[in-house]
Amino acid sequence: MKPNRYCACTLTSALLIMAVSWSLGNAAPAPTPTGFWVWDKQGRITHTCTGTEPLVMCMQGRKVVMQVRSDATNGFSYTTRFFNVLKEVEKKKALFVAGRESQPEVRLNDRPLKIEFPATITFDGLLSLTYPASEGMVVTRTVYPSMTKALVVEEWQVQNTTDKRVVVTVTPGRAVKSVGEDVAIVWSCPGVKTTTVKAGGVLSFFTSAQARPATEPDMPVNVALERGARRALAEAAWRGPGRLETPEPALNVAFALQKLHVLETPIETIKGVITHNGSLTYSPGVWANDPVEYSSPVFPFFGDAELNRASMNMYRIWLDYCRQNGIVPFPGSFEGPGLKLVQRERGDDAMVLYGLSKFLLFQGDRAAAEELWPLIEFSAASVLRHTTTDGIIASETDEMEGRYPTGKANLSTSSLAYGGYRLAARLARALGKPVAAEFDQRAEALHRAIESYFGAEVEGFKTYRYYQGNTTLRGWILLPLAMGITDRQEATVAALLSDKLWPHRSAGGDILAESGRPTEWGRETYYALRVLFKAGHTEEALDTTRRVVRAQVFGSRGPYPDEDAIDMLCPGSLYPRVFTEGMFGIVPTGLDSFECTPWLPKAWSRMALRDLRAFGRSWDLVVERVGDQQKVTVRSGGKTLMTGLGPAGKTYSLTFPSGRKSSLTR
Repeated sequence: MKPNRYCACTLTSALLIMAVSWSLGNAAPAPTPTGFWVWDKQGRITHTCTGTEPLVMCMQGRKVVMQVRSDATNGFSYTTRFFNVLKEVEKKKALFVAGRESQPEVRLNDRPLKIEFPATITFDGLLSLTYPASEGMVVTRTVYPSMTKALVVEEWQVQNTTDKRVVVTVTPGRAVKSVGEDVAIVWSCPGVKTTTVKAGGVLSFFTSAQARPATEPDMPVNVALERGARRALAEAAWRGPGRLETPEPALNVAFALQKLHVLETPIETIKGVITHNGSLTYSPGVWANDPVEYSSPVFPFFGDAELNRASMNMYRIWLDYCRQNGIVPFPGSFEGPGLKLVQRERGDDAMVLYGLSKFLLFQGDRAAAEELWPLIEFSAASVLRHTTTDGIIASETDEMEGRYPTGKANLSTSSLAYGGYRLAARLARALGKPVAAEFDQRAEALHRAIESYFGAEVEGFKTYRYYQGNTTLRGWILLPLAMGITDRQEATVAALLSDKLWPHRSAGGDILAESGRPTEWGRETYYALRVLFKAGHTEEALDTTRRVVRAQVFGSRGPYPDEDAIDMLCPGSLYPRVFTEGMFGIVPTGLDSFECTPWLPKAWSRMALRDLRAFGRSWDLVVERVGDQQKVTVRSGGKTLMTGLGPAGKTYSLTFPSGRKSSLTR
């Protein structure tokens, strides 16, 4: 058995203060944090419960995904799904719903303690609810999933705020629910014998819900160990590798929150621990767009060994399928406990070519790149097979899976194929593969074809049509810019910022999937923020990012916004990329080299990415204002590897010196 990657250490307030209380220079006046969630200097976010809007969010562990909900009607509840309880594909979902009936029976001076609607809810990696005082007793309830077991823990504290002693009893309880013949879900409360709590004193106890094989006894619950593991995850998010430092704490806190969501994504399945889509609804599936295209390129920045291993395992599922079944059709998703093929012909080959190439380059692990190189070849061969006589890439649909028309060939698939070819060529050169030049030639031909086939005036903007015959603006017109094609940059940016595509931008709303239709698409929003920075529209990009963060991360849909409020992984992983690939403009050029084109906002004197672990090393990227110039510094191992001075938009290149790489965390 390998050791637990989470140490049982406590995350202190002092550590969190260090993590988020940066002062890197004078910022434009940031709005006072108000709204559904309010952040503090410790990096915590707190919601004051008014009952006007429900709170809904997810937390995850390796064998559990839980969605919590708090509203004025039902109070606090959560729905938990347990995974891989048996070492085989489970026939029925192991679901547990915890409502008021799952609350412990607490008596004060032989009268029942009322626990109804919480007054405040705080999240710092663990979810803590504080209830209004009842007869002078204040109840705090902290809920979190186990990081390694099919287990949810609730820690309860009953504080006596009166000036008198109170006699408290917690009645032991246990309930068992059978899931088929093989799995049992057990809720239990060990209870507390009648005890006297002095004035100002606190009584602590816990309850838990666990899933286990029906023939086995209950798992012992070590609360200190479980809490320590969850705290260690939070410490990694706020203090660990891959930190954003800006003069605006709201952006930094949002970065840490989204990073936490990424770090908790590995889940145990019949095919090992993999990164997956997240959420109660879509676990434990993997799609070529969500954990591949959107998410995996940012994973190496955080230096988490299990996250990288889980990503490799996810890609091995694709590779094994292609080896056994070929690439017709190219696999698009593996869903359910059995991870069976479901989606196909969405341009998935282009998504994998792009996402995998970028992931492997940023990871900087030659052995891993060699192992998964056959999947690069499979995806590139499938893209080539779909190349039309017009030179663009055909697909039956795109990542929206038929929700909107896409024609016989769409801009998304061709753009991702272009970006994938470019990145695969760089990876091929790093590995000494002779196909590098051919991949670049395919990319150049595709670039020309994208311009000739998709380039068009749409609704008054000289941008791109999404497919042949398309006459409305689509959100994904941003993808050529995201892939480095700048031919129609300014018109495309103007279209993105227009009310036709982003009518609720000032309120922090999502971009529209298509002009004239109401569907907003969160992942396009985070792509758009990245593209605005890459295009040098720094002030508009920053202003819009602030608004999106305020409305979405700290709004009622937060802290993990998604278009259907199910807390999928993709928005959480796309937000850090707004900074790594947008504001700081990091582009991998090899397994140990990159370019960066940083855009320091006018009101900022400094910004930094700290302890990045991309390319298998620990390094800092710092951008400072010197007059009207930007000073860019890269440091690693206590040494300055590069320093340069130039205007905003200047590109800098660095190849790391050969030598010992940094170890991964946990």
